[in-house]
Amino acid sequence: MEFDTMFGHEKPFAMTDSTVIRADGTGFKAGLLAGILGLSLMVLAAGTAGAAESAWDGIPSKKAPKLVTDGLTEQDHANLDKVFVKPGVNLASYGKVMLAPMDTAIERRFDEVLLSVRERDHAFEYMTKQLEEAFGSAMVKEPGPGVLKLAITFTDYVPNRSFHAEKARGGGTVDRVYSVGRAAFQATLTDSQTGQVVAVIADADMGLPFPDNINSYTIYGDADRFTRRWAKQIAKLVTGDAAS
Repeated sequence: MEFDTMFGHEKPFAMTDSTVIRADGTGFKAGLLAGILGLSLMVLAAGTAGAAESAWDGIPSKKAPKLVTDGLTEQDHANLDKVFVKPGVNLASYGKVMLAPMDTAIERRFDEVLLSVRERDHAFEYMTKQLEEAFGSAMVKEPGPGVLKLAITFTDYVPNRSFHAEKARGGGTVDRVYSVGRAAFQATLTDSQTGQVVAVIADADMGLPFPDNINSYTIYGDADRFTRRWAKQIAKLVTGDAAS
Protein backbone atom coordinates (compact mmCIF):
# COMPACT_ATOMS: atom_id res chain seq x y z
CA MET A 1 0.00 0.00 0.00
CA GLU A 2 1.36 3.41 -0.95
CA PHE A 3 0.85 6.56 1.06
CA ASP A 4 1.03 10.25 0.27
CA THR A 5 4.22 12.09 1.17
CA MET A 6 3.58 14.48 4.07
CA PHE A 7 4.53 18.16 4.22
CA GLY A 8 4.92 20.83 6.81
CA HIS A 9 6.07 19.12 10.03
CA GLU A 10 7.79 21.77 12.16
CA LYS A 11 8.48 22.61 15.78
CA PRO A 12 5.51 23.45 18.06
CA PHE A 13 3.50 26.64 18.11
CA ALA A 14 -0.03 27.39 19.23
CA MET A 15 -2.68 26.06 16.86
CA THR A 16 -6.01 24.27 17.30
CA ASP A 17 -5.91 20.48 17.59
CA SER A 18 -7.73 18.07 15.35
CA THR A 19 -9.86 15.42 17.07
CA VAL A 20 -9.76 11.71 16.30
CA ILE A 21 -13.24 10.19 16.19
CA ARG A 22 -13.35 6.96 18.21
CA ALA A 23 -16.02 4.30 18.02
CA ASP A 24 -17.18 4.96 21.60
CA GLY A 25 -17.79 8.63 20.84
CA THR A 26 -15.32 9.91 23.43
CA GLY A 27 -13.24 11.64 20.81
CA PHE A 28 -16.31 13.43 19.49
CA LYS A 29 -17.37 14.62 22.96
CA ALA A 30 -13.88 15.78 23.83
CA GLY A 31 -13.56 17.49 20.46
CA LEU A 32 -16.89 19.26 20.90
CA LEU A 33 -15.93 20.58 24.33
CA ALA A 34 -12.51 21.62 23.07
CA GLY A 35 -14.07 23.36 20.07
CA ILE A 36 -16.49 25.33 22.23
CA LEU A 37 -13.70 26.32 24.62
CA GLY A 38 -11.47 27.26 21.70
CA LEU A 39 -14.17 29.42 20.13
CA SER A 40 -14.73 31.20 23.46
CA LEU A 41 -11.03 31.93 23.74
CA MET A 42 -10.98 33.21 20.14
CA VAL A 43 -13.86 35.59 20.87
CA LEU A 44 -12.15 36.80 24.04
CA ALA A 45 -8.88 37.32 22.20
CA ALA A 46 -10.63 39.23 19.42
CA GLY A 47 -12.06 41.59 21.98
CA THR A 48 -8.71 42.29 23.62
CA ALA A 49 -6.30 42.28 20.67
CA GLY A 50 -4.94 45.48 19.21
CA ALA A 51 -6.42 46.99 16.07
CA ALA A 52 -3.45 45.84 13.98
CA GLU A 53 -3.97 42.17 14.91
CA SER A 54 -5.72 40.04 12.29
CA ALA A 55 -6.58 36.40 11.72
CA TRP A 56 -3.58 36.17 9.40
CA ASP A 57 -1.29 37.48 12.16
CA GLY A 58 -2.66 34.81 14.48
CA ILE A 59 -1.60 31.88 12.28
CA PRO A 60 2.17 32.30 11.91
CA SER A 61 4.29 30.12 9.70
CA LYS A 62 8.04 30.38 10.06
CA LYS A 63 8.32 28.66 6.69
CA ALA A 64 6.39 31.40 4.91
CA PRO A 65 8.37 34.07 3.06
CA LYS A 66 8.20 37.43 4.81
CA LEU A 67 5.66 39.78 3.27
CA VAL A 68 7.70 42.18 1.12
CA THR A 69 5.83 45.46 1.46
CA ASP A 70 8.64 47.98 0.93
CA GLY A 71 7.31 50.92 -1.06
CA LEU A 72 3.72 49.75 -0.63
CA THR A 73 0.97 51.36 1.42
CA GLU A 74 -1.42 49.32 3.54
CA GLN A 75 -5.07 49.77 2.68
CA ASP A 76 -8.13 48.91 4.75
CA HIS A 77 -10.21 46.10 3.29
CA ALA A 78 -13.53 44.86 4.61
CA ASN A 79 -12.77 41.18 4.06
CA LEU A 80 -9.02 40.70 3.54
CA ASP A 81 -6.62 40.89 6.49
CA LYS A 82 -3.73 42.49 4.60
CA VAL A 83 -3.78 44.57 1.42
CA PHE A 84 -0.71 46.59 0.42
CA VAL A 85 -0.66 48.55 -2.85
CA LYS A 86 2.01 50.67 -4.52
CA PRO A 87 1.06 54.36 -4.20
CA GLY A 88 -0.39 55.75 -7.40
CA VAL A 89 -1.16 52.30 -8.82
CA ASN A 90 -4.73 51.43 -9.75
CA LEU A 91 -4.87 47.65 -9.94
CA ALA A 92 -8.06 47.82 -11.98
CA SER A 93 -6.14 49.68 -14.69
CA TYR A 94 -4.34 46.40 -15.44
CA GLY A 95 -7.50 44.37 -15.78
CA LYS A 96 -5.79 41.06 -16.60
CA VAL A 97 -3.86 38.48 -14.62
CA MET A 98 -1.68 35.47 -15.30
CA LEU A 99 -1.26 32.81 -12.64
CA ALA A 100 2.17 31.74 -11.43
CA PRO A 101 2.71 28.22 -10.04
CA MET A 102 1.31 28.01 -6.51
CA ASP A 103 3.34 27.06 -3.46
CA THR A 104 2.93 26.04 0.17
CA ALA A 105 4.84 27.24 3.24
CA ILE A 106 2.93 25.44 5.96
CA GLU A 107 4.06 24.76 9.50
CA ARG A 108 2.48 22.12 11.71
CA ARG A 109 2.68 21.47 15.43
CA PHE A 110 4.32 18.13 16.25
CA ASP A 111 1.01 16.44 17.15
CA GLU A 112 -1.02 17.77 14.22
CA VAL A 113 -2.00 15.95 11.06
CA LEU A 114 0.40 16.80 8.25
CA LEU A 115 -0.65 18.06 4.83
CA SER A 116 -0.63 15.29 2.25
CA VAL A 117 0.13 15.53 -1.45
CA ARG A 118 -3.55 14.85 -2.16
CA GLU A 119 -4.64 17.74 0.06
CA ARG A 120 -2.02 20.09 -1.35
CA ASP A 121 -3.08 19.27 -4.90
CA HIS A 122 -6.71 19.88 -4.01
CA ALA A 123 -5.82 23.30 -2.57
CA PHE A 124 -3.97 24.27 -5.77
CA GLU A 125 -6.54 22.87 -8.18
CA TYR A 126 -9.54 24.33 -6.39
CA MET A 127 -7.94 27.78 -6.09
CA THR A 128 -7.01 27.69 -9.79
CA LYS A 129 -10.56 26.73 -10.76
CA GLN A 130 -12.09 29.48 -8.63
CA LEU A 131 -9.69 32.11 -9.99
CA GLU A 132 -10.47 31.07 -13.56
CA GLU A 133 -14.19 31.42 -12.86
CA ALA A 134 -13.78 34.74 -11.05
CA PHE A 135 -11.52 36.33 -13.68
CA GLY A 136 -13.16 34.80 -16.74
CA SER A 137 -11.61 36.23 -19.92
CA ALA A 138 -9.35 38.45 -17.80
CA MET A 139 -7.27 35.36 -16.94
CA VAL A 140 -4.47 35.02 -19.50
CA LYS A 141 -1.48 32.73 -19.90
CA GLU A 142 1.20 35.09 -21.20
CA PRO A 143 2.75 38.32 -19.86
CA GLY A 144 2.09 41.57 -21.63
CA PRO A 145 0.77 45.12 -21.31
CA GLY A 146 -1.91 45.40 -18.64
CA VAL A 147 -1.18 41.94 -17.23
CA LEU A 148 -0.39 41.26 -13.58
CA LYS A 149 1.37 38.10 -12.45
CA LEU A 150 -0.34 36.53 -9.42
CA ALA A 151 1.78 34.31 -7.16
CA ILE A 152 -0.08 32.57 -4.32
CA THR A 153 1.41 30.71 -1.36
CA PHE A 154 -0.75 28.79 1.08
CA THR A 155 0.67 29.39 4.57
CA ASP A 156 -1.92 27.21 6.31
CA TYR A 157 -4.35 24.57 5.08
CA VAL A 158 -6.32 22.24 7.34
CA PRO A 159 -9.14 20.16 5.82
CA ASN A 160 -12.16 19.34 7.96
CA ARG A 161 -11.46 15.68 7.35
CA SER A 162 -7.95 14.45 6.74
CA PHE A 163 -6.52 10.99 6.24
CA HIS A 164 -3.19 10.67 7.96
CA ALA A 165 -1.43 7.58 6.70
CA GLU A 166 1.52 6.18 8.59
CA LYS A 167 3.61 3.32 7.34
CA ALA A 168 3.88 0.51 9.82
CA ARG A 169 5.68 -2.81 9.88
CA GLY A 170 3.65 -5.31 7.89
CA GLY A 171 1.11 -2.74 6.70
CA GLY A 172 -0.31 0.68 7.49
CA THR A 173 -2.87 2.43 9.60
CA VAL A 174 -5.14 5.32 8.75
CA ASP A 175 -6.60 7.64 11.40
CA ARG A 176 -9.85 9.30 10.36
CA VAL A 177 -9.86 12.83 11.75
CA TYR A 178 -12.65 15.41 11.93
CA SER A 179 -11.84 19.00 12.85
CA VAL A 180 -12.49 22.65 12.26
CA GLY A 181 -11.08 23.64 8.88
CA ARG A 182 -8.76 26.59 8.42
CA ALA A 183 -6.62 28.11 5.71
CA ALA A 184 -4.36 31.08 5.06
CA PHE A 185 -2.58 32.48 2.04
CA GLN A 186 -0.35 35.31 0.92
CA ALA A 187 -0.14 36.60 -2.63
CA THR A 188 2.07 38.93 -4.61
CA LEU A 189 0.94 40.83 -7.69
CA THR A 190 3.74 41.96 -9.98
CA ASP A 191 3.76 43.80 -13.29
CA SER A 192 4.28 40.96 -15.76
CA GLN A 193 6.56 43.09 -17.94
CA THR A 194 8.70 44.96 -15.41
CA GLY A 195 8.62 42.50 -12.51
CA GLN A 196 7.78 45.36 -10.15
CA VAL A 197 5.70 44.37 -7.10
CA VAL A 198 2.51 46.43 -7.14
CA ALA A 199 0.46 44.70 -4.44
CA VAL A 200 0.65 42.16 -1.63
CA ILE A 201 -2.41 40.41 -0.18
CA ALA A 202 -2.82 38.05 2.78
CA ASP A 203 -5.74 36.53 4.63
CA ALA A 204 -6.61 33.70 7.02
CA ASP A 205 -9.87 32.17 8.11
CA MET A 206 -11.14 29.40 10.37
CA GLY A 207 -14.45 27.58 10.49
CA LEU A 208 -16.73 27.25 13.50
CA PRO A 209 -16.85 24.08 15.60
CA PHE A 210 -19.69 21.57 15.39
CA PRO A 211 -22.69 21.91 15.67
CA ASP A 212 -22.56 25.47 14.32
CA ASN A 213 -20.69 24.40 11.19
CA ILE A 214 -22.05 21.72 8.85
CA ASN A 215 -18.65 21.69 7.11
CA SER A 216 -17.31 19.77 10.13
CA TYR A 217 -18.47 16.58 8.37
CA THR A 218 -17.08 17.43 4.95
CA ILE A 219 -13.55 16.94 3.69
CA TYR A 220 -12.64 20.41 2.43
CA GLY A 221 -15.81 22.39 3.22
CA ASP A 222 -14.27 25.21 5.23
CA ALA A 223 -11.10 25.60 3.13
CA ASP A 224 -13.11 25.52 -0.10
CA ARG A 225 -15.45 28.22 1.21
CA PHE A 226 -12.51 30.47 2.08
CA THR A 227 -10.92 29.80 -1.32
CA ARG A 228 -14.07 30.82 -3.20
CA ARG A 229 -14.18 34.08 -1.27
CA TRP A 230 -10.49 34.83 -1.82
CA ALA A 231 -10.71 34.22 -5.57
CA LYS A 232 -13.64 36.61 -5.92
CA GLN A 233 -11.98 39.30 -3.81
CA ILE A 234 -8.67 39.09 -5.67
CA ALA A 235 -10.52 39.32 -8.99
CA LYS A 236 -12.46 42.35 -7.77
CA LEU A 237 -9.24 44.10 -6.74
CA VAL A 238 -7.64 43.53 -10.14
CA THR A 239 -10.60 44.00 -12.48
CA GLY A 240 -12.70 46.42 -10.44
CA ASP A 241 -15.72 44.26 -11.24
CA ALA A 242 -18.24 44.60 -8.40
CA ALA A 243 -19.82 41.30 -9.44
CA SER A 244 -16.64 39.40 -8.55
